[in-house]
Amino acid sequence: MSRLLAAASLLAAGASAAQAQTTRSVLDTGIPFDLPQTDRVTVLQRPHPEIDALGVHAGAFLVFPQIELAANATNNVFGATTDTDSDAFATVAPRIDARSDWSRHQLSAHARGTFRRYLDYSIKNENGYDIGVESRLDIFGESNVRAAVNADRIYITQLSGDFPRFAAASVPLDRQVASLRGTAAFNRLQLIGDVNVTRLDYSDTRALDGTLIDQDYLDRTATRLTARAEYNISPVTSLFVQGIYTLHDYKVVNFDFDRSGDELRVIGGAAFDLTPLIRTRLGVGYLTRHYDTTGVGNLSGLALDAQVDYLITELTTISLTARRDVRDAIIVGSPGYVATRLTAEVDHELLRNLILIGRADMEKDDFSRIDRNDTLFHVGASALYTLNRSMVLTPSIDYSNRDSSGAQIGQRFNEVRAGLSLTLRR
Repeated sequence: MSRLLAAASLLAAGASAAQAQTTRSVLDTGIPFDLPQTDRVTVLQRPHPEIDALGVHAGAFLVFPQIELAANATNNVFGATTDTDSDAFATVAPRIDARSDWSRHQLSAHARGTFRRYLDYSIKNENGYDIGVESRLDIFGESNVRAAVNADRIYITQLSGDFPRFAAASVPLDRQVASLRGTAAFNRLQLIGDVNVTRLDYSDTRALDGTLIDQDYLDRTATRLTARAEYNISPVTSLFVQGIYTLHDYKVVNFDFDRSGDELRVIGGAAFDLTPLIRTRLGVGYLTRHYDTTGVGNLSGLALDAQVDYLITELTTISLTARRDVRDAIIVGSPGYVATRLTAEVDHELLRNLILIGRADMEKDDFSRIDRNDTLFHVGASALYTLNRSMVLTPSIDYSNRDSSGAQIGQRFNEVRAGLSLTLRR
């Protein structure tokens, strides 16, 4: 509690630091999968017009400004196996979202920042941002063309399989993304094509002993082509098949070996209502990652993308997700690893303006070419308490554990975090 109060005093003093953390793949998963639209929605999807933010009209646009102020504490700021250090940190996260309210076509933009300052260990301070513009041109019916550009800075954290061993600070990663997507709808058949170019620029970080950890060998450009076909059998059932081809072009080719190459992921499946209360999306297929360097074997195997939403009542939802994919490694000597992630979440609307959230997720990372396997586990609880249209209070507590085994083990630790945030919005 004393450290939470100290973090709150930092907020009062006006200190700021950016933060946009990730424990997942630095490349998004392509075209989003959406379950068929019905009148049944999850707790977090259901609108609350009596307490939702109204936004501000600015000509033909609706603008949503907000700022989040948070105070947090951690019992293991560096993710150490032994001799842990605690700390408190304050977060200031302003954002503004704008979208057109035209009857056809759409233009939207956003600008966000998350600024984080630590009380004792400034090496952990983070400065993140996220800015982007997206447009949609409606052609006929549900057919359209979308174009988007985005630039952001995220941080690879100690909870990620991509985190370098014994690093003190998170790894800053600057991303620039440009995408073009077209959708052609023919009665029950929908065809979608997407071209995405992502540039990844990693910054060096510091080890616990103060030495520099080079991350430039991970800088690359990923060019991804995605195609998907969907066929709607009924309003609540659809079949799909999707293929994603990604070309990875690394800038540095002489660090330990060139990680350039290509990747193919093909899955097929269905989105359907298992029962009137259980909504399901299941995709299964094959994935392979090929490296141009001679002697570096391919990574291949089962591809999985699944989601189940159990709408127990209008006030309670249980969601389960599973995903298996290939990621490039940040570890010297390993080109990549296969990541299998399982997530479970329970959302309960205790009051009209109070939603309780419980979440647990586990990820297993199997590294190629080195003897190492990581297991990442997280469990947490939070609440969304909407005081009125302009204020939302969110307390949270989280426990995370990272285990590693093998001859080249990674960092092993556990951490408890607690926090309280206040969101002011219009």
